[in-house]
Amino acid sequence: MYGRLLCGLRRFLNEPLTAADARESISARLANREKLLIGLVRKTIYDNPTSPYLPLLRWAGCEFGDFERLVASTGVDAALAGLAGQGVYVSAGEFKARTPMVRGGLTVDVRERDFDNPCLSPQVETKTGGSRSAGTRTAYDLEFLADSWSAHLVVALEALGVRKDAPYGIWLPIMPGAGPIVLLAYTKCGFAPTKWFSPLTLQDMRPSVKSRVGTRGLLAAGRLFGARWPPPEYVAPDDAERVARWIHDQLRKHGACCFNSYTSTAVRVCQAAAKASLDLTGAVFLFGGEPLTRAKHEAIVRAGVSRYLVMYGSMDSGYLGLSCFSPQECDEVHLFDDSFAFGELTRQTGPGGGSIDALLVSSLLPTTPKVLLNVETGDWGSLGKRSCGCAWDQLGLSQHMHTIRSFDKLTSEGMSFVGGNLARVLDEILPRRFGGGIGDYQVVEEEEETGQSRLSILVSPDVGTVDEEELVRTFLDALSIGKDHHRMMARMWLEAKTLRVRREPPSATDAGKILPLHIKRAPRPG
Repeated sequence: MYGRLLCGLRRFLNEPLTAADARESISARLANREKLLIGLVRKTIYDNPTSPYLPLLRWAGCEFGDFERLVASTGVDAALAGLAGQGVYVSAGEFKARTPMVRGGLTVDVRERDFDNPCLSPQVETKTGGSRSAGTRTAYDLEFLADSWSAHLVVALEALGVRKDAPYGIWLPIMPGAGPIVLLAYTKCGFAPTKWFSPLTLQDMRPSVKSRVGTRGLLAAGRLFGARWPPPEYVAPDDAERVARWIHDQLRKHGACCFNSYTSTAVRVCQAAAKASLDLTGAVFLFGGEPLTRAKHEAIVRAGVSRYLVMYGSMDSGYLGLSCFSPQECDEVHLFDDSFAFGELTRQTGPGGGSIDALLVSSLLPTTPKVLLNVETGDWGSLGKRSCGCAWDQLGLSQHMHTIRSFDKLTSEGMSFVGGNLARVLDEILPRRFGGGIGDYQVVEEEEETGQSRLSILVSPDVGTVDEEELVRTFLDALSIGKDHHRMMARMWLEAKTLRVRREPPSATDAGKILPLHIKRAPRPG
């Protein structure tokens, strides 16, 4: 893989993508959505006997000819919605291989790698930071980074008025985190980062040899081909003032500065700036990885940051959408119908948890790293079309989404996890170490008035005296067992002091059940 990266990197870096070229590509894809979907499904599903989607489609009585006629006659979105109604969809748990796909009498056992694009020769790899599963490995082709990530970014940066000579800083982890992918995607746009802060060190993460080689090798190869990428510089999450001062200094020297991070990290920087009386007016912030709530938005704006870009997506898919430039809500994004198709599926969130309209995503691009066909993202929100007149709308991207929330993920500092290992830690490891039993421990996500997301471990008062610091360490150590991306997540939360212990009874659902995790949700949008 690294050999392919070395061979392709020179061309990738030496052929920067302009906003005009990107707009032309986006328009062409919008005009050919049916052709793109049919071609992708034929090559990656019907011509691939091991595809997990093939049994679902055939169970629904849909051979390739049927699929082709359906899309040609009804259009991409209606065709996919009809198939979802017949059971051709993949839940978040199924996509992460936590559960088999069961539809009536059909049972399909899946592995996460079964969703990989079989037509791809990947050149760079990353992994999600959570423990929703054994960890999602996503391998990218440089062409996908150019077609999807960079093409949309360069349009957004132009719309925001970002100068190409503006200093550009990122505060993101080294491999297997998102830092190297961001270096590549932004450099392709002509906005190469000039400063790289990493919230974790090699000693903190203890990444695999593959990840160590990947980060160092990418930096060396990039410099060889003319990219002046900075080495990662460690800055602890609770030392956000150091980053805020760098942004403030760049604004004074150059009159401009661009900064990219996770949402919570951006909030930390803005809070540190306000506390130190550092004016960040003129800076452009780009962030994602977790929802932008109104409290987080207010914390960012108070620091003088009026121009920002909400980045909605995942490492599995790339960017699904970016900020609307004439928004009605602070987190409103335009969804990228040129690269994906979107739908909704009503589902129960859990025993007594009510129902939501879960977002479904399908891939359109032949370079997609994961083949997505009505795959549930784990998110929901207010989805609809309107004409706003902004740069995206002028390109024909009229589908909006706002008040985006996760229904099965706990997220903080850009790291997410769900289910699986969490239940074992709460039901077995903590009771064995500190006393109590099943139902005496629970993790809750909530947002403070400052805009910071906090995770609390609720410990029933019936459990005896516990050492709270030791309990947090035990919890994170248990979550970090295994892969290097598990260690990355746990270390991020430890460094950021994300977790706290509260002595109170765990919250029950409407049905009286105590689930391992409880998310205090915002009111349903719309």
